[in-house]
Amino acid sequence: MLFGTDGIQWIRRTEGTGFYPKYQIPKMKNGGGNVMVWGCVFACLGMGPLRRIQGIMDKFQYEDLLENTLRPYASNSLGRGFILQQDNDPKTDPNTSRTNPPAVI
Repeated sequence: MLFGTDGIQWIRRTEGTGFYPKYQIPKMKNGGGNVMVWGCVFACLGMGPLRRIQGIMDKFQYEDLLENTLRPYASNSLGRGFILQQDNDPKTDPNTSRTNPPAVI
């Protein structure tokens, strides 16, 4: 139980003190937060590693993720010569990144 019960909870208090903070039960509304993760899928292996992203991902975090998460996992699992397919996100564009990530690693 993270934030309280799902059922009715009874509290004894004196008359007229119903809205005092010590008699109220905190509730979490609308989810309360988010976690951003990056993952990859391989046709022959299924799901690859998940990595938590701190803040907003920029091209430097993306390049670090490719170099330190994807490349070691793919090299150990698939060997050489796998093809990396990327979407049209600007941080994955080789013309805007500081180094050109190769299409075949």
